[in-house]
Amino acid sequence: MKNFIVIGLGNFGSTVVRELSKLKRKVAAIDIDKAKVQAVRELAHLAIIADATHKEFTENLNVDNYDCAIISTGKDSLAAILITLHLKELGVKKIIAKANSADHAKVLTRVGADEAMIPEENMAIRIAHSLARSNLVDFLPLSAGHYVAEIAAPEKFVGKTLAELDLSRKYQVQVIASKGAKSGEFQFAPGGGYRVKEKDLLVVLGKEENIEKIRE
Repeated sequence: MKNFIVIGLGNFGSTVVRELSKLKRKVAAIDIDKAKVQAVRELAHLAIIADATHKEFTENLNVDNYDCAIISTGKDSLAAILITLHLKELGVKKIIAKANSADHAKVLTRVGADEAMIPEENMAIRIAHSLARSNLVDFLPLSAGHYVAEIAAPEKFVGKTLAELDLSRKYQVQVIASKGAKSGEFQFAPGGGYRVKEKDLLVVLGKEENIEKIRE
């Protein structure tokens, strides 16, 4: 994806604009608040002061030029719904909307959002899991009950290769990356010959109950 529309430039929206700009992506940044638009003007290739709930405005956006729209209207739940509906009708390729609650997320997906996220809830889940599990460094929920977790290598893994551990067969968990304690560098898709060292970090993909079994 190369071109993005970000509607709503609060903390979440402006952060998305900033990070996409760092990644050298083109971003159209839109908000009804002049100060918020001016704050990201140098980061966006297009910065517009406008009320995006007006269908006439979105119809003039030339949405065919964009790969994805990110909607972040803060506490204004109705605005997010209206904008999502309009953009879907206009044929936007992908719509990601920030939701204020689980019910709001359901409505957003019903009217056309490909993904409706609750950032605060997702962060709370990650923190809770990290605190509750002694060797769990980070935890990211995905769809369909699967998770990506970054765990400190259990003592029983140290000195063994991934082939010897055979985690995919024993636990139905895939190791997608590793981080060496000494080098501090990530190695993506480590092969079966990778030997786990003390204090290594392993990034694994699997169902929560299977990730939990690794730690037992």
